[in-house]
Amino acid sequence: MEHTSVKSSRIKSVGYDFAEQILEVAQKDGVIYRFSGVPANFWEEMMLAKSVGKYFFDNIKDSFPFEVGRWKE
Repeated sequence: MEHTSVKSSRIKSVGYDFAEQILEVAQKDGVIYRFSGVPANFWEEMMLAKSVGKYFFDNIKDSFPFEVGRWKE
């Protein structure tokens, strides 16, 4: 899954798989969240939000099932 870099103090990049409705959010500290069952409108709204981090923590983080891992450069 390709990621797009975002302007955020905590989030490095975001990736989305439209077919599988999987959202990946890579934080600058190396933690990556992989969410399942995320409708495309959440990804679209997050990418357009004034604050990507605020949108993520307010609308996605505790709303969808996820796995946590570490990303590698």
